[in-house]
Amino acid sequence: MKVLKIYNSTIVNWKENAAISEANHPNLLMLFLARVNMTNGELPLGLHAYRLPETLIDIEFCISNLRSLPEDFDLKWPKHAIVYFEACNFTEVPPPLERLAPFDLSLAFNPISTIPATLIQGNAGYFHVGGTLISELPEAINDVSPTFKLRVDNTNISFFWNWVDPMVANADGVGMSPIVAYNSPYCADLQRIFVGKQQNFSTPIRENQSLFLSDASEGNWDLLKKSVSCDQWPAVYYPIGFEDQFSRIKTS
Repeated sequence: MKVLKIYNSTIVNWKENAAISEANHPNLLMLFLARVNMTNGELPLGLHAYRLPETLIDIEFCISNLRSLPEDFDLKWPKHAIVYFEACNFTEVPPPLERLAPFDLSLAFNPISTIPATLIQGNAGYFHVGGTLISELPEAINDVSPTFKLRVDNTNISFFWNWVDPMVANADGVGMSPIVAYNSPYCADLQRIFVGKQQNFSTPIRENQSLFLSDASEGNWDLLKKSVSCDQWPAVYYPIGFEDQFSRIKTS
């Protein structure tokens, strides 16, 4: 088995004797749970009783009541994988998820209001916190990779700290922008600046704020356009619309 998908289900009990493991599922590559609820909003034992296969590089939850992770979660799941917990019920980022350090992490549309700096520091991959309750990113972050990509679309982000500057300096206008901020106060300002309706960003300049992304002068527009995308992206990475069409019960 290379792919395991659970759709539109409730997991009441997933016992240890049926758990996913390296020994029993050595070829598993992908694990998808879409519109799946779990008892008490907790990760079932079948997904953390044993170490998951090292081959498992893509784990995605989309629309779930999941709200917590076991303390030893990071010791059981593969590191540096694609891990999406989208539209779940996390109100804060679980510490084991910080330690797991996924290469590509999405917490989109969880009701979380703060982001730990450890999820950004040293990360050369992708981080999606769009649709969350955040209004500000962590201020004190060191060792930000120039290749790091950050999504804060559909949030209340209105400015960026200067730790994004290595990302901005690396922006080349090709592929994904370093920052995606569609439907945010920052992009609302940016779009008004580009059409001449305002001359400056509405948020007062703060100490340690990115000067690159706070400079509204026309000479800086090219850098702003390369660094921050205000285009609309799919709200979550998991193709839930397609899944609903493809997997729904058909009556004829």
